[in-house]
Amino acid sequence: MLRFLLVLLIIYLIIRVFSRYFIRRFAKNMQQNFEERQNRYNQRKEGDVTIKKNSSNDKKIKKDEGDYIDFEEIKE
Repeated sequence: MLRFLLVLLIIYLIIRVFSRYFIRRFAKNMQQNFEERQNRYNQRKEGDVTIKKNSSNDKKIKKDEGDYIDFEEIKE
């Protein structure tokens, strides 16, 4: 019984040490990936102007969906 508990303790300690190593490495790798993406996004020169335009030439109502009715207000 004592031998079994000792083996479990050793396995637990080994897993704990390796998990710390892998978690740190994973976090560092994720940080580097994030920094690379940010650097690619921010590579524009200072003073450059970019205009992003969402052009939607599509009308919300199609021509064959109905008629436009012009109306006048009637004073009573």
